[in-house]
Amino acid sequence: MMQYGFPEVFESDAGGIVKEVYEDIKYVLKVPLVNFIFRALANYPEFLTIAWQQVRPNMLTINMETAANKLRFPALTTVPQYDFSKNHHPQTLNHIHNIISTFQYVNPKLLLIASLLIESLADRPITTQKPIEGHIQPGIYSQIPHIDLVHIPQAPISLRTLLFDVAKTHNSFDVASDYRALANYPKFLHVTWSHLKPYISSNEYTILKSAILNQAVNVSREEMPYSVWIDNNYLANIYSPDQIAGIMGVISFFHQFLPGLIIENEFMRRMII
Repeated sequence: MMQYGFPEVFESDAGGIVKEVYEDIKYVLKVPLVNFIFRALANYPEFLTIAWQQVRPNMLTINMETAANKLRFPALTTVPQYDFSKNHHPQTLNHIHNIISTFQYVNPKLLLIASLLIESLADRPITTQKPIEGHIQPGIYSQIPHIDLVHIPQAPISLRTLLFDVAKTHNSFDVASDYRALANYPKFLHVTWSHLKPYISSNEYTILKSAILNQAVNVSREEMPYSVWIDNNYLANIYSPDQIAGIMGVISFFHQFLPGLIIENEFMRRMII
């Protein structure tokens, strides 16, 4: 599978200000990797820097943690369970569970970031400035495992075929970090995807996805204590109209895409007996 969507700047290729922002993103969001939304926006380093500076203060508040937790565990009705211990060593299964938990922790934060940016760029700046409930301590959680992402062009054909199906089912330009991480455990991913794929076409999935998206916009507008004001007029001093459209396209894509990943992570978490 060739990359056919958003070009991205991997951590190993980042330098200068992008590398500095990447390190701070991991430090503030408390996870050991830079997620896809930032790797895609790194093609616009000035925007990535400014946007991160604007959303960063909110990401260090208890307000944000409370808001993210409201999005983290969608109310799925029926999830099949599977005894993965038949094919996985307990230590391996524990590592898989920790990977899922890591993305389950960070994806709601990413959705709030995308909501803050999409609202502001649509000339609806965040100005509520809710009272600060407290601040959280930044720093990557020590119990979170190191997470490797499969480089898709170098993956075996059977795995590339599976990941291509994941992208196609999501109507996506590429494969989310969640799936690239779990692709290191192809037996696990094959089983979970065989159940997830039909669920993604269900009415429940569609309804939950829409509800999560709406809730994320509402809490980003009503519960964040710091303003976010970056808009197209500001960007026009830095970027061409085509580049601004590209930035909007990246953020809009992830804004629509992340609610589904929140659901899918919860689905996979519940599958594991």
